[in-house]
Amino acid sequence: MVLYIISGFTQSGKTTLINLLLKDPNVIRIITCTTRKPREGERDKVDFYFLKEEDFKDKNKFIETAIVHGNYYGTLLDEVKNKLKQEGKKVVWNLDVQGADFVLKNRNDITKEVVTIFIAPAKFTTLIQRIRLKGDVNSEQRIESVRKEINYLSLYKYMVSTSTSLGESFENLKGIVFNDKDKLKKAEDLMKNFNVDRFLRS
Repeated sequence: MVLYIISGFTQSGKTTLINLLLKDPNVIRIITCTTRKPREGERDKVDFYFLKEEDFKDKNKFIETAIVHGNYYGTLLDEVKNKLKQEGKKVVWNLDVQGADFVLKNRNDITKEVVTIFIAPAKFTTLIQRIRLKGDVNSEQRIESVRKEINYLSLYKYMVSTSTSLGESFENLKGIVFNDKDKLKKAEDLMKNFNVDRFLRS
């Protein structure tokens, strides 16, 4: 079973694209856990498993855990195993770069084949504008996180840009998951040609 790990910068449009992907009945996702409070419209056991901090004490239950912006995040081992048992389904895992780094380096027992995809706009200034427009009290912290997360891009084989239309970005992501050769080549080239210094200056 192929596992699709999808990561992206904050406010990159990653969640929107994954939600569109999940409208396909052949696509399911691994639900992760968090201690942060649900945002408007989020549902427990659908968007996240909303847990308490003490629930994270038993590390053996989790494949990976991390603290992001002051909240615990993690993925239950049983959640991954159960989803990967579902034949004929495309399994996607929305994972931050810390989690992806840990899983790829330490948990090759989960599945033999992993496809890594990173979601990002073409310009750093686009991210900054989106983050600040959201009005989050942690805006500057989130901007600084982007500078750190960029160091993990070598983990990813494919990149999807969200500087095109939503429809085009979605088709590019869908093409990777459903093995469209042209889309795979396009996304692989985008990742190979991504220049960190140029991005941070953009």
